[in-house]
Amino acid sequence: MEASDREEGLLVDGAGAPLAQEDSGSVELLDGTHISYRAIVPDNTAALQRFHHRLSEHSIYLRFFGAKPELSDRKAGYFTNVDAINRFALVALDPERPEEIIAVVSFDREGNSERAEYAAAVEDRWQGRGLGLALTRRLIEAALKRGIRVFTGVVLPENHRMLNLLRDLNLPERLRYEEGVEYVEIELLPRT
Repeated sequence: MEASDREEGLLVDGAGAPLAQEDSGSVELLDGTHISYRAIVPDNTAALQRFHHRLSEHSIYLRFFGAKPELSDRKAGYFTNVDAINRFALVALDPERPEEIIAVVSFDREGNSERAEYAAAVEDRWQGRGLGLALTRRLIEAALKRGIRVFTGVVLPENHRMLNLLRDLNLPERLRYEEGVEYVEIELLPRT
């Protein structure tokens, strides 16, 4: 590792992708519960499939805009094999069973731009406790370090929790309604 990488707090994983030290840690929920989080890794494929299986049909519908009872090996592999620069995800871990994922937030850069599509899912029993918001704030920190300046969320209008989460970030936003979905653009740096 070069001295400049050490100064910026960057680590390099086995695939050579830079990982910032902030890509793991702990967040505190509204009720005081501490939840560990870290960057997703390829070994999380089975845990991600178990997480998906625990989601309610409604949560799956809101995330994928349709029924998706199973997360195939291929799709789970796609979600867990990220380059940590243009595609990146954080997972929150169950405090009682740390091998189990309870939430995922991710971004996927649009081409070579400073824009990325944002996505999130929180296990039903953990919803409404501030986990999605706390984890999204950590994802924004990671995105800014990777040159992402705008998140775009594609959200169904009835997904009030997600729309509220994006508003609760208190960042400049623009809304556009098109073909039955809300397109929410969030500027990751507040206006000065």
